[in-house]
Parts: sequence; C-alpha cells; structure tokens
Amino acid sequence: MISSVSFHPFISHFSPALFVAGLTLLFLARKRNDEKLKAAGAFNLSLGLFAAVVAGFSGMVSVDINLRTVVDVEGHQGYGFLFTVLYGFSAGYAYTNTFSRTALGFYMAGLLSMATCLFTGYQLVF
Repeated sequence: MISSVSFHPFISHFSPALFVAGLTLLFLARKRNDEKLKAAGAFNLSLGLFAAVVAGFSGMVSVDINLRTVVDVEGHQGYGFLFTVLYGFSAGYAYTNTFSRTALGFYMAGLLSMATCLFTGYQLVF
C-alpha cells in the first residue's frame, strides 16, 4: 500500500505537466488550425484537472504535514487551491471558447499560479 506521505509527491507532478502539455497543444492547434490538436489539448487539461484535485486532497491528508510550519504549508495549500480553480476554468474554456481573450487570461493566470505553487512545494521539500 502506498502511504499518503509518498502518494502526494507522486501524483502532484502530473497536473503541472499536463497543464503545460495541454496549453502547448492548444497553441499548436491555433497555429496549425487543427481540431484534433485542440481536442487533445482540452483532454490533457481535463486529465490534469483530475490529477490536481487528487493531489490537493492527498496533500491535505499527508501525515508529514505537522513537520513543517503552518505558514509554509498553508501558503502551498493556498496556491495549490488557486491553481486548481484556475485549472478548472482553463479546462472549461478549452472546450467552449478555446482562444477567447478570457480563456487566454485564465491560461496565463494558471501558468503563474502553477509556477508559484511549484516553488512553494519546492521550498517544503528542501
């Protein structure tokens, strides 16, 4: 059985990778005007959203959470929650208005929150 300590670091790598891959596919779809790439990008964002939700819940129940300061842990959890919410909007817009100005704003805000969440997670590890 995988403990909750090792499960969160395992699953948390999927959501940023799928977010970047999904946005890359959407960029290529717009550049090449290819509907298959657009569908693949939206599907990547959907899978990544599921991984972000699972990573969020597994991070909340990690047994090593008491080994860190409250400020560090809650900062990472807050950025993780923001990233998950923006991920949801990005995935929704990827299926509806993929290249609208609002969608591009959510994609950029998602990238920024992802970078901040990854940095705070890095600080918790090292």
